[in-house]
Amino acid sequence: MSRAVEIRPEAPRRVGDLLEVAAELRWPLGLATLKQGRRQRVWIRVPGELEVSETAVGDALLLATVFGAMRLSGGIRLRGRATAELVDGLGRLQALWSERRPDKYRAVGIECDALEPGVSGDGPALLTFSGGLDSAYSLFMRASAGPRTAGPGLGAALMLHGADIPVEESAAFEEAFARSRRMTDSLGAPLLRAVTNLRVVKQNWSHSSNAALAGVMNLFRGRFGSGLVAVGYTREESLRWWPQDVTDLPLLSSPAFPVVGDGYEADRFQKMDAIHAWPEALANLRVCYRPGCFDRNCGECFKCWIVGFFARLACGKPAPFMPRPVTDADVRAIATCGDPLVLLRLTQLVDHARRRGVRESWVVEAERALAEAGGAVGS
Repeated sequence: MSRAVEIRPEAPRRVGDLLEVAAELRWPLGLATLKQGRRQRVWIRVPGELEVSETAVGDALLLATVFGAMRLSGGIRLRGRATAELVDGLGRLQALWSERRPDKYRAVGIECDALEPGVSGDGPALLTFSGGLDSAYSLFMRASAGPRTAGPGLGAALMLHGADIPVEESAAFEEAFARSRRMTDSLGAPLLRAVTNLRVVKQNWSHSSNAALAGVMNLFRGRFGSGLVAVGYTREESLRWWPQDVTDLPLLSSPAFPVVGDGYEADRFQKMDAIHAWPEALANLRVCYRPGCFDRNCGECFKCWIVGFFARLACGKPAPFMPRPVTDADVRAIATCGDPLVLLRLTQLVDHARRRGVRESWVVEAERALAEAGGAVGS
């Protein structure tokens, strides 16, 4: 296959008490965008007691590199085994993204040493868990201490170091993990961890994150029957604002390990309202991804402001997980911050405030900002 990235898996090995799954990526010659040369080593480390099959490794590596391959190569050549249905799904995923973002991606072929049909496994679900609002809601709705939703029972939550928290930020991850664990422990749910350097692959993380999370979860499929990804939008919102949460997840799945979006039934305020009486969540939610604030909330960015207002509306008081109360001035900052989701989030805030009959000064300010932005609010 001409100008393909070649994925050469290594034999799994122990790194301390973890099991490392790794591969050398050999990118096409003359690729100027790789400053460290055409060869990269990528790795994922999971709990040492896991039993990981060759096919699960192949699936994980394909999922973790497909967006980089669409951007940087003319194909993918996996020197290993993979699940046939997943390879088919990744072909359709590439066609989708090459149409969605032709400026960044083109569909490429995938060749593997061997393909095998996916065989459905048994076991509970594994939930990716960042410690943010969406994953906290999904945990609360599925854990034994909370009201259950339809679907498989929850077996554990999984926090990935190297996703939103850079792999070199070990101290920040440990603090964030401790915050998350206070939430999971309060509901009796195990919290597992994995760590990876997958972000060394040159790919847009906002596009590739679901695929990377699905890849890491595939390494746990000897113990869990499916993976859950907490989504940030209702199904209707996703189709307009973030379609990959609806369209992509089925294409990242196979019979061997289905990957399912979780939380479509609630918007972000409704999620905050659902967990507003959960003390451990109110004390430990981590919603900020601002560089330098990986283990806490900065209180000075769009995500902090809007979740802070959702919490104030749901709880009737300032959010304990924020460093300070949100103010009328923060509403004005939201309206002018330039985030593409300003209109959606202000609409949700004003709509739910009106439904509850809340007429505090910050609500009036939000209504004014929304009107100036040309937003429409439901009754």
